[in-house]
Amino acid sequence: MSLFGKNKDGHKDQMQEIDFQNIMIDTENVNQELKNISSSQNIHLNQLDFTLLSFKSVFKTHKDDEWMEINDSNIEQFKDEDFLLNEELQIKQQYKVEIFLKDKDKSPLLEIILGGNKFLTKIIATIKKDFDIKYSSKLKDYITGEINKKLLKQSMLISIFQSELKKEVEKIISKIRINNFLDEDHTFVVCNCVDPIAPVNDNLIFHYKKNANKKDEQDRIDYSKRGYIHAVQKGDIVIEYIKAKEGRNGRNCKGELLKVKEPKQRYSIDFTISENIEKKEDENRIIFIAKKDGYVSREGDKYDINDNMEVEEVSFKTTGSIEANLESNVKINIKESDALKDAIGSGMSVETTEITVEGNIGSGAVVKAKKAKIGGQTHKNASIYADDLDISVHRGYAEGNRVKIKRLEGGKVNAKTVQIEQAIGGEVIAEKIYIKQLVSNVTMIASEIIEISELKGTNNKFIIDPSRVLGFQEKIDDLEKRLKKIKLVINTIKKDIRDKKILIDKNRETAELIRHKIMELKESGQKPSKNLVKKIKDFQQLIATYNIELGKYKKEKEEKENIKKEIDDIQSTILNAKIINHSVWHEYNEIKFVLLSPNVEVIHVTEEGEISKNITLSKIEEGKYKINRKSEFDT
Repeated sequence: MSLFGKNKDGHKDQMQEIDFQNIMIDTENVNQELKNISSSQNIHLNQLDFTLLSFKSVFKTHKDDEWMEINDSNIEQFKDEDFLLNEELQIKQQYKVEIFLKDKDKSPLLEIILGGNKFLTKIIATIKKDFDIKYSSKLKDYITGEINKKLLKQSMLISIFQSELKKEVEKIISKIRINNFLDEDHTFVVCNCVDPIAPVNDNLIFHYKKNANKKDEQDRIDYSKRGYIHAVQKGDIVIEYIKAKEGRNGRNCKGELLKVKEPKQRYSIDFTISENIEKKEDENRIIFIAKKDGYVSREGDKYDINDNMEVEEVSFKTTGSIEANLESNVKINIKESDALKDAIGSGMSVETTEITVEGNIGSGAVVKAKKAKIGGQTHKNASIYADDLDISVHRGYAEGNRVKIKRLEGGKVNAKTVQIEQAIGGEVIAEKIYIKQLVSNVTMIASEIIEISELKGTNNKFIIDPSRVLGFQEKIDDLEKRLKKIKLVINTIKKDIRDKKILIDKNRETAELIRHKIMELKESGQKPSKNLVKKIKDFQQLIATYNIELGKYKKEKEEKENIKKEIDDIQSTILNAKIINHSVWHEYNEIKFVLLSPNVEVIHVTEEGEISKNITLSKIEEGKYKINRKSEFDT
């Protein structure tokens, strides 16, 4: 905080022509005397100044004691915190000052600014840099005097808490004496007393509820996520009790005692815990720690950690969304099985380790789990994410590692392995796709195999395209970006190498002549000129840079080939991929193999009654491929 220097409106006052007689006064408060004179004589406070002629410091440690003078024999005890925090300690000073009008034509030798913290337990001085200041034997007293005057104007004590002032001023004087100017600002502590320590009020923190009513990026609360279940992991702090702790008084640079309040104690531990929660205590707090993964439950006054939960439904009215996180080890069973109702309602989200839903998933619902089983049907706008996923009737979006579906009705699936009993429309993207009964209007995109037990319809698409498959897609995009970037780098380096080669060839003969000239001069005992030496060094540096660029070019070319090999390796999976149909083909089913490099599509449209049980792709020659159709399976 700035303690002084400007009026309230931020502007310096203009000096007025005033007839004023200097006043000599003894006072305990210089600041108040200045205000009194300013008011009584109608003179602006900023027009008054004073000289400190002398002062006396006294103290007493008990209200009934006599005042004692502070001198060299007892000043050290004012550095002792315990002494300063004696609540009955009183300190005061008596000043003899001469008050006079400021000379409006006289500027200060140095600009000195004081600031302090909010408690005024520490006052900092900054002496601004000044290239016009010259050393003088009176400069030390001037700086000390100006600092003390500024302190007194703010009713601060002087001398008592200023153990470092003398040393810091001497440092500044020494620099001015050596340089005859001050080339940087100097900041140092003028007064240092005792900071108060605030009390700690007791508190009871339910950490397991921390995500309830959590705000989003727009500072809004999603009330559908109201924390029906509170998941914790082993080692998490479930509940924490902060013990009340007394604070400590302080004393500021005015000598005033800074009293702190008593701590508030509002809470108590009025609950018990099960064997699944551990209690730990120290002088500051008591913490209750989860001993296993699960969710926090409370029955009566007892807290526990459970891992199995049954609910009738998940809806805005009942539970709200449930977020237990994938690593919580919480298993949820949602029992609603009525075909006309949603077990997980519209817009709800559930995240947990394992979930079993006996009924339907509503519109806009999202389910995330490691393992999930859906006994009903998924709405076309619902999304299910699980490593291991079983769905009865699928119309929405599903993503996972292993996905099993009884009946696919227009839904979408993105996984590593997909097994479907009956597909009557939709899209399936996976490394491996297995369908028992395929009807019509299904798009299948795979990287390794599409296998059909029974084909019953038309207008199905069988596509082998690794670039569309989960995992491959990200890898291929990354490889293609890297390849594009490295081609640009190679072209830049190639141009740089070409330009340097031209420059080397152009200057080689001249450089050789200079080298011979330098050798001749050295042999004759003469020192070559700096210009000749510089020219030969510049040429040698050019060759060195050229060789470095050649190395970079070789390295980038190798990296380019490695990336192309990775792309070729992915493409080789296309040549190993298979489309298998154990039954007879119907017309208008499309078979397509999509190659990456070159970007080629090889297509075959089936005919009614066609028997092609094993369909693969083979390379005829560079850039040309053909579809192989075999009536028998490979052994």
